[in-house]
Amino acid sequence: MPVWRVASVNDEPQLSLVHWKILETQAGSRHFAGQDERDLTGRVSTPILEFDQALMRGTTQSGRVYQLVGPNGWSGNAQYLWERFCALNNVTFYSDVTRNMFNGDTNDDSSRAD
Repeated sequence: MPVWRVASVNDEPQLSLVHWKILETQAGSRHFAGQDERDLTGRVSTPILEFDQALMRGTTQSGRVYQLVGPNGWSGNAQYLWERFCALNNVTFYSDVTRNMFNGDTNDDSSRAD
């Protein structure tokens, strides 16, 4: 499956994600990972800087605003892109912190990136 560059933040300042998760790397950065609502391609954000739980909207380091749509979940496209992100960025360990972001749950689902 190919991976390509996305439009610049100036051209695409906002994006809606479906089938999404919030994942934290061993370095402590948190990222949105999911599918672009328009074409269902996988997306992984730059690190999350701000997150409004009530609005389900967050701003990332790039300045892009991500709107989370519907319940969290996972898809093959998102998983594939997350695995590529991990390989390219030397992420060897990550945690699914989606529940933590919404209800203060301190348990996470940790995984090794292979």
